[in-house]
Parts: sequence; structure tokens; C-alpha cells
Amino acid sequence: MYLQEIQEKQKFDFENNKIQILDFETLKRTHKENDIYGNPLRGMYHYQVIEKVTELAQKHNLSYEVEEIFAAQNSSRQSPSVVILPQVEEQFGKNAIEAHILRRVFTTVKINDLMNGETCGNVVIANHQDGLQIAVGQRVMICKNQCILGAGSIFQNYGTYKIPENKMFESVENWFLNFAEYREKDLSILEKMKEITLNQRQIFELIGLLTALRVAHDTVRNAVITRENYPLNQSQISQFTENILRESIEKNKEIYTLWDIYNHATHLQKPDKMEISNIVPQNAEVFNVLKNHYEL
Repeated sequence: MYLQEIQEKQKFDFENNKIQILDFETLKRTHKENDIYGNPLRGMYHYQVIEKVTELAQKHNLSYEVEEIFAAQNSSRQSPSVVILPQVEEQFGKNAIEAHILRRVFTTVKINDLMNGETCGNVVIANHQDGLQIAVGQRVMICKNQCILGAGSIFQNYGTYKIPENKMFESVENWFLNFAEYREKDLSILEKMKEITLNQRQIFELIGLLTALRVAHDTVRNAVITRENYPLNQSQISQFTENILRESIEKNKEIYTLWDIYNHATHLQKPDKMEISNIVPQNAEVFNVLKNHYEL
């Protein structure tokens, strides 16, 4: 019976659960997708990206912790994020970890230095079919909300603002090298958010702005498009609004800080709640909207 339990833990079940949570050693055991020359298909394996980030943290004497790793299945038939190899299953068993190619992986590296009871330094790693994203910033301890304070904190090897992987890691290393300075700057912004208050009318105006940005992004009329990413999609806006309404009724809450609102929005941006490839850019866009609207 004990052996059977061990074997069950060595398997994935994406058919019944589109999100699987794993640790670093398990990720390393998944099938490595190579090109015809035997090199990593996307330049680096997903686990090597994590290793590189932690090596840089060690280099600069920072205490770190690789947190849970999320692997997601999508619905695309042309570019599935999870592929199971039958020939490997024959060797290791049905749904064996070794038989899985994982193309959509998300994790965070928590930086323990200078953390307080509310926030800590944080590196976000998102590896998916479009490419690699790395973002640096802060994270709310209790709810693990990401605080990516603007596009300047995001490095990626695809899209409009793509840079080579070596430049991405140089940017991460610079953040590590000046970690105390960057953290102090970020915390000053978060503290300013706590000083700004909004009543219900102002919150509903903000919801209207978020809706307008969503419409402008999704329209087919190029002249109307205002930004590459929207902060919240329509379902997130609806959930955000519902959460605010419920809390205001249940807790008789009429005044919110901008920090409250920011946390309500970013709480919706997690790997078990949305597409992994959209977490980082939308998270940064939430801050950009608040920054421009409230002159942070």
C-alpha cells in the first residue's frame, strides 16, 4: 500500500486538474523538449531559468526560497501547454512525471532579506509558449499578491519590448545588487497608496475606467486601442466589483485606501485564476493605471 501511494505521487493528472503544483526537483524530472540538435528548444529549460535566478541571488548573498511551481494546461490544440509522450509512459507508467512536457510554468523566488510582516522582495518567473518573462518587485506575504510596479520591472525575450536572455539576467542581477535601494523605493510607493482614500463613488469611477480600458483594448478598431495589455479583463472586472460590493456590505465599509483597491485587483492575478502568460503584464498594468490616475 505504501509503495502504491509513492507511485501515485509520481504522477500528474492534468485531465482532472488543469493546474498542477510541483516542487523544483519534480520540475527537473519532466521531459526536456529539445531541437533537432539536442539543445533546449527555447534556449533554456524552465528549471534552468530558476537555477540561474537563484545562482544570482547566491552571488549577491541574498537569502531566497523557491516557492511552489505551477504548471498549467491550456485548451490549444495547435500549441498545447502540456504534452504526454506515450513512448515514455511505456517506460515509467501512465501519467508519469517523466512523460510530460510542460510548456506553461509559473513560480516565484521569495527574497527573505529586509522583509517585514507585510511584504517581501520577489522574483516572478513565467515560462510559456510565447517565451520567458521575469519580473522583480514586492509580494504581499499573507495573500501572495504580486506587486510589479511598472513595465520597467519586467524583462522578457519576446514581444514589442523583447531583450536577449543574457540582458534579462543582467537586469535581474542589477536588482539583486541594489536590492535594498529598490525595495525602499517600492515600499515608499506602497506606503503612499495607503495614504490615498477613496469613497464608493470614486471606486465606481475607477471601475468605469477599468471597463473603458478593457473595451479599448479588445476593439477591432485600431485607432481606439490605447495599450498593449489591459489591467483586468471583463471577468476580472466583474469579480473585482462583486468583491468590493460584498465587502462594503458585510463589513459596512465605505472608505477604502488605494492599497486596499490594489490588493483586490492583484488578488485576481494568480496562476490558478488566469492565464500564466498574462499575469505579469496585467499586474504591471494595474499599477500603471493607478500610478497615472493618482500620481503615485
